[in-house]
Amino acid sequence: MHDYIVIGAGSSGCVVAGRLAAAGAKVLLLEAGGPDDSPNIRIPGLAEKLLDSPFDWGYRTLPQPELLGRRIFLPRGKCLGGSSAINSMVYMRGNRGDYDHWRQLGNEGWGYDDLLPYFIRSEGNQRYRDGFHGTSGPLIVSDHKDRSPLTEMFMAAAKEVGHSFTDDVNGARQEGYGYFQATIGRMGRCSAAVAFLHPAMATGNLTVVTNALSTRLMIEGGRAVAVAYLHEGRPETARAAQEIILSAGAINSPQLLLLSGIGPAAELDRLGVPVVNDLPGVGKNLQDHLYVYARFEVKQPPAPRDMSNAELEAAKHRFMSDGGGPLGSNFMEAGAFMRCDPASEYPDIQLHFELSFGASYFEGATRERNGFAMSPYICRPRSRGEIRLNSADPLDRPLIDPRYFSDPSDLALLVEGLKKALEIGNARAFAAAGARQIYPDPGDMSDAALAHYTRRNASTVWHPVGSCKMGSDPMAVVDDKLRVHGLSGLRIADASIMPVMVSGNTNAPCIMIGEKASDLILAG
Repeated sequence: MHDYIVIGAGSSGCVVAGRLAAAGAKVLLLEAGGPDDSPNIRIPGLAEKLLDSPFDWGYRTLPQPELLGRRIFLPRGKCLGGSSAINSMVYMRGNRGDYDHWRQLGNEGWGYDDLLPYFIRSEGNQRYRDGFHGTSGPLIVSDHKDRSPLTEMFMAAAKEVGHSFTDDVNGARQEGYGYFQATIGRMGRCSAAVAFLHPAMATGNLTVVTNALSTRLMIEGGRAVAVAYLHEGRPETARAAQEIILSAGAINSPQLLLLSGIGPAAELDRLGVPVVNDLPGVGKNLQDHLYVYARFEVKQPPAPRDMSNAELEAAKHRFMSDGGGPLGSNFMEAGAFMRCDPASEYPDIQLHFELSFGASYFEGATRERNGFAMSPYICRPRSRGEIRLNSADPLDRPLIDPRYFSDPSDLALLVEGLKKALEIGNARAFAAAGARQIYPDPGDMSDAALAHYTRRNASTVWHPVGSCKMGSDPMAVVDDKLRVHGLSGLRIADASIMPVMVSGNTNAPCIMIGEKASDLILAG
């Protein structure tokens, strides 16, 4: 019997399993996907090839009424490393105000000053040497080696239209434009598995089982004691002497709770799932970052992501030989944080500058051009959705309903963010590249036209959170020690526990959650 069972080898689960094993505990880690052994995982510039692949759950949302009935693609990692093995590797923590808000909601120990030591502990920053960053942690965080000339044009354009420069969006001041760091090391992508899991496997305390789909938590006398799972299709059961830690992410963690009879009793009754713990907040409070592209065509220089097949193969060989070349970039080398609502206390829009025009889908047609795109997204959306079971079958996919733009203020804010992106893209600094706005149509820049364009083209940045939120109110699922309300022996450590979305990419915050969770577990 193991001391602990960790379900899910994603950004938080790898940290929890690795830290517990390093502390001497016997840990079993169950991962529904396979190993992280593809060159496409290692090479930063090939991240897009991982989408809708065997390394991705490849989820789709329910049709979204406010997005013209579209179903939105929502990838989630399905391998060791989870989404940190298929993401764009942007290292972003969020704003001090996000975490101070968590503490103000009654979550003791979750303010910014409480959590900064955990960010520092995990981080091996290759540039910053100050009180905001760690230099000896296992997670490599670095600058891009050879920035594109287009990135430098973006920096000049943001300055030209009046934005201020910030040297470190993860430091003292988030607001402004600046270079973005990435979780990329000498050997390529530094996922949570590379940083925390693989080293821990050498301790002898950690057992990792891949292709192991957890199907039910087994509860005895109000305590979680075991996990039923399918290992390569065969039913298995594992028991934990101390605790089970659920780290399956904002989609799969609530799904497993619901399959186990932990959730809203009325919903479970309708599906014939015996109610073990009537917990109404399970699957609710779902939040996600929603973005829309502003796309610009350029004559020169070529955007590195828009390479020909021959150029791509040469770039692969270059990266595998010395870690250099265009595929050493995640193509998101810079961006900005902006306030578009005057009432916001801190930035409410994040902007990614992306080194590719990308594919546009209009009436089923795909158009490829050389250029760049800018994707503003809402930092703290007000819309709330939910995760529900489609049936009591664990092999049936859950119903994902983010309800994007169900709060109309989100649409209004994103349109303002789009205007800011277009202002930067049309600045004189891009003239040397022959930049030309393609989408949205420059012939109609009215608010109504931009709102329609946004409804038609907005999509997710793949940051679902909040579906098992932390707190003490009736809709909370875990307390501030990450213990599931109403049960013992069960904690949740992943993006689902966030009560409110953070202002930035979610990988680094999930690693932080794993760091704090490991301390909470070891403290008893």
